[in-house]
Amino acid sequence: MKKKTLSLFVICMLALTGCGANPGGGTRDTTAVTGEAVSASAVATPVETKAPAGGLGKLIGTPDPDRYVHGEDGYYNLDEEGTPVHLRAQRGGTCWLYAAAVAMETGYERATGKEVELDPYSLLDKIYGDNKKEGFFIEANPVEVGGTAPFVYMTLSNGFDQYVLDQAIEVDDIKIDTIKEGIKKYGALYIGIPDTDPLKKGVYHGYTTTNWPTAKVKDYDHSIAIIGWDDHFPKDYYREPATRDGAWITANSGSNSDYYYVSYDTKPEYTWDTPAFMSMTDVYSAVATYDYGVDKKFLKTGKETVTANVFHQAGTLAAVGTYSAAKDQDVTIEIYDAELKKVRYTQKAHLDGRGYHTVALDTPLKVEDYAIAIHYTKKGAPIEGKGWKHDDIMLRVSSKKGESFIRVGEKWLDLHEKSTLKRIGRKDKTNNCCIKGLYKAE
Repeated sequence: MKKKTLSLFVICMLALTGCGANPGGGTRDTTAVTGEAVSASAVATPVETKAPAGGLGKLIGTPDPDRYVHGEDGYYNLDEEGTPVHLRAQRGGTCWLYAAAVAMETGYERATGKEVELDPYSLLDKIYGDNKKEGFFIEANPVEVGGTAPFVYMTLSNGFDQYVLDQAIEVDDIKIDTIKEGIKKYGALYIGIPDTDPLKKGVYHGYTTTNWPTAKVKDYDHSIAIIGWDDHFPKDYYREPATRDGAWITANSGSNSDYYYVSYDTKPEYTWDTPAFMSMTDVYSAVATYDYGVDKKFLKTGKETVTANVFHQAGTLAAVGTYSAAKDQDVTIEIYDAELKKVRYTQKAHLDGRGYHTVALDTPLKVEDYAIAIHYTKKGAPIEGKGWKHDDIMLRVSSKKGESFIRVGEKWLDLHEKSTLKRIGRKDKTNNCCIKGLYKAE
């Protein structure tokens, strides 16, 4: 299932992936495809296992003496570098959830050293479930509808099970070196690839591969997680030969292979979805929040835009979450009393990357009735915006008086009031500011 293109900050241009189903479901063998070390530039004569109707099929026969075996040079795989990668087969159009799960799992594992395995269908229920008043809702089978990376961040940053999504960094610079650096720093990269043409896929010497350099945006209907790379993977191991050696090593829930090798020739810059590095944490016990979406148009009142949310939730405030529309920006976080008159705490922070960020407070605060204000220095302040409906999916959001404010001059104005919208030149309803308070686990 393919629809229009989407970015986190162009949410009105909704894109869903309802990628190819694997009706059998289940869990794949996680044994890595390795072998006796040989020269990194070793090249073998390609032997393809043609894909039968309805699937790629499997390589059958005796061990292949001509099979390419990677060396150490130009090779990296999270699963072989101490970061376990859980390879699983999807049901229905749930590739986006499996890719997100791998991204969050590896992000968590790299940050904590602890292995974790998420249930993609638990995430699906959290994102599309009916047991909430605001957020994403559907009028169809949730397994078949599909979804996108922003649906994941916007929902799971509000907490799920004992975890909270604490970071979702969008990748604007889709270049080989940028992706490599990000994987080593953050973990697996959630990304979309073209997957509509089965004739672009093949199995060579046991490696499941794909190369589609001429794919159009409409062909990018499948989500995977890039977990590594092999700069010397043979260019002739594809049905459509590549112009150069090298491939991304990916976790692909739509395939029954160990890994899925995507040629460097396949252009990731044409991805339909939002490529992102995501991570989660278990150090917070609760999240104070009003927002369940991010509007494409941020609020901007000048060189600096200051917004605030007033919360009434007791506990130890340990971190603040928000979105940035800029690739890098400096912000100032202030904790006020609930009347937005007295500043109790101030901390400066740098948001490195476009997307969702969590800033840990240097000194956690005991709070009950209080406000979090943020000074944004680039591209304005994030707000929910209006709800919307697209085919079988909708976003429901709302706001109340006394929840979200914007500072104009020396005055705090309530964003729920029509007079405020008129004052700041905003025609559409803003609903709430995208500012969250994260509480320390006691």
